[in-house]
Amino acid sequence: MDKKSSEYKLIRMADTSFLFCIIFEVVGIMTVMFLGTLGAQMAIYFMTMLFAVFMARKRREEFTIPFEKPKAGTLLQSIGISVCGIPIALMLSALASLLSSAGADSSDDIAKYPVWLAIIAFAIVPAVVEEYVFRGLILGAYMKVDMRAAVVISSLFFALLHFSLGSVLYGFFYGCLFAIIRIATGNMVYSMVMHLTFNAINVAVSYAGMIMIPGWFLIGAFVVGVIGFIVLCIFFFKKNPVELQVSGYKGRQLVTKEGYITMAVCLCVTGMLLMI
Repeated sequence: MDKKSSEYKLIRMADTSFLFCIIFEVVGIMTVMFLGTLGAQMAIYFMTMLFAVFMARKRREEFTIPFEKPKAGTLLQSIGISVCGIPIALMLSALASLLSSAGADSSDDIAKYPVWLAIIAFAIVPAVVEEYVFRGLILGAYMKVDMRAAVVISSLFFALLHFSLGSVLYGFFYGCLFAIIRIATGNMVYSMVMHLTFNAINVAVSYAGMIMIPGWFLIGAFVVGVIGFIVLCIFFFKKNPVELQVSGYKGRQLVTKEGYITMAVCLCVTGMLLMI
């Protein structure tokens, strides 16, 4: 790919945005001990959002981040898909826990705050900022070059941002899901609401706990969830078909040196967490 081409510049912008997201995240992890979980989290998202908005405005003539009024039926279906996908996420997280205990559950940190504050800090803000960055800025830039690569690379970046093995696995799963729905609908609102729904359920579970839930109920919920996920996806994508066009570029040409550097940093940080 010609480094002077507009396509390369878009990809480099996306990869550079991811690099700065990781820098902010690592700085946030380092400052947790000083500011506490909530202060560090809000600082991370504030800096990330400012940078992402700046980058998007800088490239606004080449692509836009679409926000439109959602259709009620499509919105309800997308929320249902997000909810029914949770059993799959739990399965991936459980699989990762067999390999490592890194990235401990933060439910204790969440539950020490008032519910309304936790909803804002751990559900609404992360959903808005992360969707704007990954399904808006990064996915949007890559879509101008290669649709399939846009889904895979933006989802990989999104997954690596979470650093723990369990979060990486289900983060990639949900990243692909959000990206495909964003492409199918041409609207950021759906993936943003889906992400918010997933986060809100995690917050609710942090307060309610799952200790008293019998095993048979969990198994039944898993089966129903997976079936519901498949059925809803069939109906959703029948109504909102998606085509992932590919370019003639090779995989290695679709990530710049900034992207490779950032992925290396993510792997190093994850490796360090595995040893803790």
